[in-house]
Amino acid sequence: FRRVLFRSYSRSRIEEHAAYEANLIGALLARGVPTAAVVPSVKDAPLRVEGAPTLLYRWLGGELRKKPEYPIGEIAGALARLHAAQIADPPDLGQDFRFDDTCMIWLPAFERYRAMEWEDAALRQALDALAPLAQWHHEGSHRGALFASSPHVHCHGDVTPKNVLIDQTGGARFFDFNNAFYGPRLADVIDGAFEFSLAEQYIHLADFGRFPAFVDAYADIAPLTPGERDDLVRWTELIGLIKFTKELRVVLQ
Repeated sequence: FRRVLFRSYSRSRIEEHAAYEANLIGALLARGVPTAAVVPSVKDAPLRVEGAPTLLYRWLGGELRKKPEYPIGEIAGALARLHAAQIADPPDLGQDFRFDDTCMIWLPAFERYRAMEWEDAALRQALDALAPLAQWHHEGSHRGALFASSPHVHCHGDVTPKNVLIDQTGGARFFDFNNAFYGPRLADVIDGAFEFSLAEQYIHLADFGRFPAFVDAYADIAPLTPGERDDLVRWTELIGLIKFTKELRVVLQ
């Protein structure tokens, strides 16, 4: 069992997102994307554990590699194929959960955190330095222009080492679509470039040489549009701001 807790939206939408996640997984499997299948609940009744909506998954074999070195080419290539399968045959899953919703949770949160009193001088300096970038991305027309150049798909939403299994042949398989959303594919690509550079809890092994390697390996399978190439710096700003703000929340908690 795994309880579904979709943290980027209000708790009232958890059950709705659980259904979306199950439907997305079914659509990916139908398009030949390997991932952990959802076991249908008895008589199609929602499965609940301790009152929470819950998805039950079939076993997906493989090895987690949370610690570097990562098979970047295989992982970024798997993400590219996950996206390409949808571009070739778009699934009819609606757009109830959008990347811009996520932006409008975390960009205002950044401003709230920046207005707080922080004793750490370095953190205060970082907040002030990032403020102009946050203000630029807070403008809806700026985000709209940024998103327009990137093909839209149902993104994984959490492209991290803990959500990728490496099978016996070296192939990569994404699972855990708990943070999935509909939006520009670069949201996933830049998220993955950050996460595999930072190496999760192995931060002492962080290497931002893996950042361009991830993007390039993705593009080898699913070439970026000229607009996406032009916007890579802006995308790095936006995803970096969201990640930074999420870490501030952890500090406050």
